[in-house]
Amino acid sequence: MTATPDIPVQLAGRPRSGGLVVPWITPATSGGLHLFGTITARVQYQCLTRGLCQVCAQPLGRRAVLFARESDLLRHCTAEPAVCAPCAAYSRRACPMLAGRRSRYRAGGHPALAGIPAAADRLLRQAAPAEPWYAVWIRDYDVIAHPAQPGTLAASWQRIPPLRIRPLTGAA
Repeated sequence: MTATPDIPVQLAGRPRSGGLVVPWITPATSGGLHLFGTITARVQYQCLTRGLCQVCAQPLGRRAVLFARESDLLRHCTAEPAVCAPCAAYSRRACPMLAGRRSRYRAGGHPALAGIPAAADRLLRQAAPAEPWYAVWIRDYDVIAHPAQPGTLAASWQRIPPLRIRPLTGAA
């Protein structure tokens, strides 16, 4: 079993599930079950357009991190909103995908979402091997229509070069 990482002070008031902080962007069922690995479209929009951290909901500040899959690097954008530096450090340890503790994506949807159609990108990843993840350190980004996910916004670093890109998992 993996030890739960220390929780940054700014996240002390956030809800928890299984000892982990529930990011602001993570939806919950009417029964209070948090759907990790899923994002709330309304909150994603607010994060991207208002420059808010997807974990703590605070303004990003001068430097932030976009967590990007290898396929996102090729497009210079990701649908994942940015996180502030303290939340990036926490997320890197707490999230099973970012920490490299999961080698595959979920084989199916969450049982609480039965009967709700999955997004096209989620269907493509179901049970697939996990892509390598990267931390893209940025000072700003453009909000664009995601080139591979119609109807989805993305944070793009195409026009604004990132400060650095660091591999997190499985990078060659």
